[in-house]
Amino acid sequence: MELSIEIETFDNMLAFNLFDVTRISDKIEKSITEGISVRYESTLIRKAEGFPEVVNIALFIGEHVALPIAVSIVSRWLYDKLKERKDNKLMINNTSVEINAEKIEQLIVNIVKEKKHE
Repeated sequence: MELSIEIETFDNMLAFNLFDVTRISDKIEKSITEGISVRYESTLIRKAEGFPEVVNIALFIGEHVALPIAVSIVSRWLYDKLKERKDNKLMINNTSVEINAEKIEQLIVNIVKEKKHE
């Protein structure tokens, strides 16, 4: 299962921090745990002052991974990476969500349920 994640941020180091690297390259991947990984897609940098960058990443959850455990791990990982950055905005599959572990988890659960019914 693949989910699209967009993060609006004024922190130009966010992509580096998400992937624990000193250099970002196209399609860099990071394993969060076995069967769960994220891949850097792009960063939209706006030249106008006062507008945030938009970091785009893809989240992959393997078919063999128990979804309740995966969703909990992913939501905690995202929350831990974003909790100190108060001005960030998070969107998962084009749905805005507050940077709160429980709300992130609930949104991912809802997305997974919708995908199962497609």
